[in-house]
Amino acid sequence: MFLQYVDINALKRKHRYYYRSGFYWFLTKNILKIIGILLLIIALFLVLEKWVVDKDKLFSKLFHNLNNAQVFALFVVSESFFGLIPPDFFIIWGRKFDHPWQIVTLLGFISYGGGIISYKIGLLIRSIKKLNVFLTKKFKQNFRKVRRWGSVFIVVAALFPLPYSTICMLSGILKYPFKIFLYIGLIRVLRFYLYALVLYGLLK
Repeated sequence: MFLQYVDINALKRKHRYYYRSGFYWFLTKNILKIIGILLLIIALFLVLEKWVVDKDKLFSKLFHNLNNAQVFALFVVSESFFGLIPPDFFIIWGRKFDHPWQIVTLLGFISYGGGIISYKIGLLIRSIKKLNVFLTKKFKQNFRKVRRWGSVFIVVAALFPLPYSTICMLSGILKYPFKIFLYIGLIRVLRFYLYALVLYGLLK
């Protein structure tokens, strides 16, 4: 019954387009990158366990000079401006709380909000000609991918180890439809749950 509502020819055209444009190879590379990152994390934790290091204390020292409010503020800045610090560090930091999954949820929505801020910054940059030209040249490949793959590329950036904040900013510069951006950007929250499942599992 479902197939009656699916345009098979349209799906075939999309498949050919993604194949020719290199999307499948791009997706494969990023899947391999995730696997590589996870293997590195596993290796790191195995080394830490061998040397009997308190892993929680080790990661908490990354933010030892900051109180909780300052760490959250740092995360907002990072997720709004080029993703300066990998969000995985903040996920691990959240493990120290009594209800870490609530912190993961909060971090996910902060990241989602940071993406919206980045998008708005992109709209502002769009009106500044010299800066627009500079960033268009600097991020030429990413611009090309946003134009080619649109929402699919934004979803991949939200889930995979790509500079999500930068992609959101480029989406704003290109004036990607904001309502669609808001909807598909929510998948960013899912990324935090998935990574937390892996990271918290490794830290047990």
